[in-house]
Amino acid sequence: MTLEWNLVTKGMRPHAQLQSKLEQKVAKLETHLEHFPPDAVHLQVNLERHPKRDSFTAALTLRLPSNILQSRKSGADPMPVFDQAVKALLREVAGLKSDLRHKNDWERVARRKL
Repeated sequence: MTLEWNLVTKGMRPHAQLQSKLEQKVAKLETHLEHFPPDAVHLQVNLERHPKRDSFTAALTLRLPSNILQSRKSGADPMPVFDQAVKALLREVAGLKSDLRHKNDWERVARRKL
């Protein structure tokens, strides 16, 4: 599956290291989104440098057929901020997938039998 994504930057230019990191993380997200239809999944990455404060914000918006998942992190360096935002989005994807599978329903039945 190839995930459609676009990068929006404000107050900064994406350098080569950031682009390669972005492509790695998008590939990681693709592995978790294999079972969704590829034409209905879209990722938007917003990277912003605040002009007055010396901080960066990374906001990820993942549009899926059933939901829209978002994560937003801020910090002093853009690379760790982006990593934290991707980790938060992966946690949200894992939670959504377990909800779609109704994981809590069938796990509870197994616990009651013990």
